Amino acid sequence: MTKIEASQIAHPVYLDDPMMLSFLAHLEGGVSVEQEETARETGARERGAKARAGAKARMWGVADATIDAEGSTNRRDETALESKSTKHHTAASLFNLLYYYLKEDSKLRPVDTSADLEALAPGEIVEIRGEYLGNPLEDALAFLSSILPYLMEQQHAQREAAEAALRQAKPRSAARSGNPARKGAGTDNSSEIMDAVAAAIATASSSDDLGMKMLLRMWDDISSAPMHDLLFRTGGGLNTVVAVSSNFFSAHTKEYLRAGEFSIVGKVTRVIPLGQEVNLARRTVLGVAGPSTARELLDGLKTDEFHLDLADPIVAGPAVQILPMAIFI
Repeated sequence: MTKIEASQIAHPVYLDDPMMLSFLAHLEGGVSVEQEETARETGARERGAKARAGAKARMWGVADATIDAEGSTNRRDETALESKSTKHHTAASLFNLLYYYLKEDSKLRPVDTSADLEALAPGEIVEIRGEYLGNPLEDALAFLSSILPYLMEQQHAQREAAEAALRQAKPRSAARSGNPARKGAGTDNSSEIMDAVAAAIATASSSDDLGMKMLLRMWDDISSAPMHDLLFRTGGGLNTVVAVSSNFFSAHTKEYLRAGEFSIVGKVTRVIPLGQEVNLARRTVLGVAGPSTARELLDGLKTDEFHLDLADPIVAGPAVQILPMAIFI
């Protein structure tokens, strides 16, 4: 086997262990993550040593000879040395072994441009390298979930300030109304205005709370989903939808991937031709609502205060969808 250079050793940030082990077991006829080695050495040879008085000469194996006076010694040693060692494979080391096999046997089909999709069929093992763009809806909701407590606190403070101003304005309005008959005739409608303002504050408060609760509920649904759709774009401009399992994908994994370029090895599950598309919000209620709803929601989140650089949640063909075994650098 050709020696693998350090720069060629893959570091997986996402690894589907069961898929990887099943592939490797098929190629190797089984997989062991632990290996025990026993090494035995035996020998017989003439030894010679010369040292000064009081010096201790370390001999081969476990035999020691102490020289009591200046001079030389000659002896024949019969020695035996036995050592045992246990080697443990990690998931990453096993993946590197499998990756090496697949590369050496030309079992990985590189995919980089739309031209590479010709004759590509579901089930084929491919390797792509591209920039991580994430999932725009998930990224936006994750951002909102992190700042919502601050927004809610700010809105609560604004409502309290508005209500306090309203309470102070009402007595002054009542004092200015003067003659009750004139008030009844509609010559001074300030009281009605204040009531309308109070109703508007209550309605806005209810609406804001409901909207925030809906966003948080949507984020909870996405967070607990068994699968997540991620978008990568290759150097050749090909959009790639990567469907990762929540069992191996975490917040730490997402942080590793953020704004980086990675390689992906996996199996093709769908080739998306020109004229077809994939909605990255399909695992939420927005997927049922249709593409325009997902786009409108994300457009509404792009404000002067928040500069969110989000990709289009609708991935148009030509593109490819992959079930990844590993995402690595």
